[in-house]
Amino acid sequence: MRVTARLSYGLGALVDLASTGRPVKGEVLAGRHGVSKGFLENILAELRRAGIVASKRGGQGGYWLARPARDITVADVIRTLDGVNGVEASVRHDILLPVWQSISDATMSAAEAITLDTVAAGGDVRLPDMNRDSTTVLP
Repeated sequence: MRVTARLSYGLGALVDLASTGRPVKGEVLAGRHGVSKGFLENILAELRRAGIVASKRGGQGGYWLARPARDITVADVIRTLDGVNGVEASVRHDILLPVWQSISDATMSAAEAITLDTVAAGGDVRLPDMNRDSTTVLP
């Protein structure tokens, strides 16, 4: 899986919003994450259209999570910002397509198990080990 700048900054901003728990201005989020306000607000607009964030203009406005952080998965963010079928689009006629698709499916399965509240809490992200009954811990 290729992690795009859009995905990285978008997920970072969402984790920030999950940690803050109150509206945060776009320019504040952009400053915290070292990205231009316009670039981040384009990402946030896409997340707003997907129902992941909400926003309000004005002095008391800003961005906040539209749903509880426990109900938003990393997979939701990936689908919103990077779409689906990225593997198929890039290697449509490749004999290795089943391999790449399997890897993509496993990545999305893991991303479905990770919620924003878990990431924001800074705890261990525990994913099921696909080959065993144990658990793999990511740092």
